[in-house]
Amino acid sequence: MGVPKEILADDYRLHITFVGIIGERSGEARLINKHLDRKYREAIRRFSNIRDPKAVETLWRDALSSGEVASAYWALVTHPCVSDELLFHAFGRVHMLSHLSGASIRVDMQQLVKLRRHLPELEHQLKAQQQDAQRALTEKKEIIQALNLRLVDMLENEREIERLRERVQVLEGGEVIDELRSRVEEYTAQLAVTRAVAERAEANAQECKALALSHGDRHMQLEIRIALAATERDALEQTLERLLAPDCGRCENSDDCPGDHDLCNRCILFVGGRNRQCAHFRALVERRNGQFIHHDGGLEESKQRLATLLARADAVLCPLDCVSHDAVNRIKRDCKRYGKPLQLLPQSSLAAFIRGLHEVAVG
Repeated sequence: MGVPKEILADDYRLHITFVGIIGERSGEARLINKHLDRKYREAIRRFSNIRDPKAVETLWRDALSSGEVASAYWALVTHPCVSDELLFHAFGRVHMLSHLSGASIRVDMQQLVKLRRHLPELEHQLKAQQQDAQRALTEKKEIIQALNLRLVDMLENEREIERLRERVQVLEGGEVIDELRSRVEEYTAQLAVTRAVAERAEANAQECKALALSHGDRHMQLEIRIALAATERDALEQTLERLLAPDCGRCENSDDCPGDHDLCNRCILFVGGRNRQCAHFRALVERRNGQFIHHDGGLEESKQRLATLLARADAVLCPLDCVSHDAVNRIKRDCKRYGKPLQLLPQSSLAAFIRGLHEVAVG
């Protein structure tokens, strides 16, 4: 029997429908039970090897710490040696996690507001620093020009001293030799002073050049950070606009459109990142009618499992700031070999993941 569209379009109503079917029809309940056993067979295998209730509780707490809540929860509630107290505790933890998910979205919205307020200040600081750098660069150019003029004078003094030395050699036996020697010593002293001044000025000029280059690099880094912040801001704004019930009533495809880019049941593999973010990423993917799988990049999970997950995936997202170089190289090589779309994210953030997911959806 087909399921009405209004139920399929609402996760909560779909959940209620499935619960009702399970309560009324034992055959469908057994099928769903078998499906969950196959889906979480690895976790069930780990739990089934343990018979001590304390050991079962320890394994459940370890699974919570690593973020493997769904599989560990099913393995726990089907375990024959679990106590009623532990079942009550597990149900309470899973129930509270749903509240934490909503709180996390509110925190993201508050952070977006802070970023919007902070962006004009950063732009003003950048403009002021650019003006300061331009003034400093102009001053350094003037100093360099003055030093070049003084260097020309110093070279002219050296040529004059050389001419005087030639005259001394010619007049070495004459009456004016003492006077000429005195003048040579005077010019030599002046030359030494001039050279010392020129060397100090040249050192100052080099320091000024290095400072100007440092300011230039810093300005470029600020521009890059502002560009990234603007990109992430736009991505977050687009996502929040969609989450805040976008007005799709006038669209001719409004009956079939979910209000977001449809992944068409494609499987998204996320490699690396932080485990605490995976719940949010999974929610975003499933909201777009997709499937989400995760591999930590080799920190704890094996490389063989990465190859298995890659075979299931339709597209791969990988943040460059929270994954090993070896995992990145492996993902690039395997995605190229098997023709899998790959999105390398600049960082493991919600905005970067949304931008990568958008590229996959429209690709």
